[in-house]
Amino acid sequence: MTFPLARRFPRFAALPAMAACLMLLGASAARAQNATTPGAIELYPTFGAIGVRLAYTGDDNANAVAHVEWRPTGSTTWITGVNMTRITNLRWAGSVMALSEDTNYDVRVVVSDPDGGGGGVAGSARTRGPLPLTPTGRSWYVDTRGNDANSGTSTTPFATLQTAASHAQAGDAIYVRPGVYYQAMSAPRAGTAGSPIHLIAQGVGVVLDGSDPASLHRTDWQSEGGGVYSIPFATATRLVVADSLQRLYHQASLAALQANANGVAQGWVIENGRLYVKLEDGSSPTLHTMHIGRYNVGLDIEQGGWRISGFEVRYFGTGAGGFGIYLRGASNCIVTDNHVHSIGGKLICLRVGSADCVLERNTCNDGRISTWPWAAVKAHEEEDTGISNRGGRGNVIRFNTIFGNFNGIDTADGQTDETVAADCDIDDNSISNIGDDAIETDTVSGINLRVMHNELVDIFNGVSMAPNYQGPEYVLYNVITNFRRSALKYSYASSGETWVCQNTMASMVAGAPVVWPTGQYSNQHFRNNLMVTTGIEVVSDDGGESQTGIDFQNDLLWAPGSATLFRWKGVNYATLSALQSALGFETAGRSADPRFLSSGTGDFALVTGSPAVDAGMRLPGINDRFNGLAPDIGALESGDAVRPAAITDLH
Repeated sequence: MTFPLARRFPRFAALPAMAACLMLLGASAARAQNATTPGAIELYPTFGAIGVRLAYTGDDNANAVAHVEWRPTGSTTWITGVNMTRITNLRWAGSVMALSEDTNYDVRVVVSDPDGGGGGVAGSARTRGPLPLTPTGRSWYVDTRGNDANSGTSTTPFATLQTAASHAQAGDAIYVRPGVYYQAMSAPRAGTAGSPIHLIAQGVGVVLDGSDPASLHRTDWQSEGGGVYSIPFATATRLVVADSLQRLYHQASLAALQANANGVAQGWVIENGRLYVKLEDGSSPTLHTMHIGRYNVGLDIEQGGWRISGFEVRYFGTGAGGFGIYLRGASNCIVTDNHVHSIGGKLICLRVGSADCVLERNTCNDGRISTWPWAAVKAHEEEDTGISNRGGRGNVIRFNTIFGNFNGIDTADGQTDETVAADCDIDDNSISNIGDDAIETDTVSGINLRVMHNELVDIFNGVSMAPNYQGPEYVLYNVITNFRRSALKYSYASSGETWVCQNTMASMVAGAPVVWPTGQYSNQHFRNNLMVTTGIEVVSDDGGESQTGIDFQNDLLWAPGSATLFRWKGVNYATLSALQSALGFETAGRSADPRFLSSGTGDFALVTGSPAVDAGMRLPGINDRFNGLAPDIGALESGDAVRPAAITDLH
């Protein structure tokens, strides 16, 4: 008799069950690897926003999604915020925006994973409140008629800012009286976030001047012919300015100066122990006030907890790294209501980990750089910046006015550093007449970098993102007009997730598209933008530049005078319907005259009946507040509660 295998060899009877168990164990292990377990939540507040990061484990197949929710502490209702971005080292990141200052908020991240796990992780944070504007300690005084041997009181003031700084402690105030101070100052000690050392210009006309007073009115200028003049010069400088506005271009050699090289018919050069200058009208420098920089840095703040207010800072820069106001490793500083101009380098700069600083209501300008040919300045020492944020997390740059420089505001130097310009707000700044980029968010991680509500006018490029590496970066509610090359610049394989939403981007300059990349880029999301060009397509993307993760939805596109509406990967699309059919872009987009109130005079508000009114899609966490029946497309919410007339030219 033959017995079944299981009876002859009992141990084999368990094989099917064992196989099933092994299969179940394997499936269970796979589920465990793919299921998401949220970890610690990290919140980083500024005045009107909170940066959020959340660590997690699992999700090996990367199919989980996460979003932010928030509420004022004490409320029982959670408000849905932005979808989060997956960043390196098993983390999510996103921002809560449009918050009130000095207010407690609860924030949670909700993770959803079809493989299991997920859930919510919550924390609380308080947005930053009023700045410490009132000194609490002693008062020290500086006067052009003072003496550093004095005691520094109101009646016996010091002569130099440096001597006053050597006495000041946290909470103290240094009051500098009106006058021109041919000085520089460094910070010998730190204040605190709540009790800074206050450096205050007392009244109008307090000027910190980096030029050499002995060179202002020299009479020994020697004519060299052809409008070139020279004097003996044995020191170094990076800055020569005639009178108050005529900055001179640093030519490469005397021969270049004589030949008006680089398309600049003026300039200066040091050669053979002499300083040679050529003014625009060919006149002798003896007829002018000549400002020649002799100090490299005006206010060199290497300690945290300083507040600098009310100064005119000018004519600094003698070599590489010239600055008007320079914050190095100086956190919790406030730089406010200063006028910084004509600097051989960066006008205001945050660097080396300077975090949680506030730069507000400053005016930064130059009288000549933006008028020189672009190629003459690019990669040249005059490629300056109004405000440069190369510091740490939480810096706020707001309500500043910048004009005439090569670049307006920049972030940089953070390729692998997740703190550089992270959790930073660049908002409500007015930037105009810029030779290159109004705002650069280049070579940074871009984690919770927020560029919002800025007005950028008469510029070469509006916002350059070339590149950011991770994101999420938010470019929201900006008005970018009369750009000469593009509103948005991409290059250098930028791959950070960026949300470009609710912007008004319109140029009356012929041949300037909204998007015109100079290199590869990925992961850009366009929503509810007004994009208007003159005589050229709205997006001009040639083959090989756009990569993955780019999408356009619910924007209004208008390209009068152009046979092409949209160019993508080298293919021209003449109509919105052609674009929709071929690429799936702008399935709810529009193509029509947006009907600005008065674009010729710079008023880009929408008139009643504009096709952009109440036509925006809802973007939780971005456009939660709006008038009417839905958000408008563009940066300027009209307040019009009437639906626009039917649009007949959408396709």
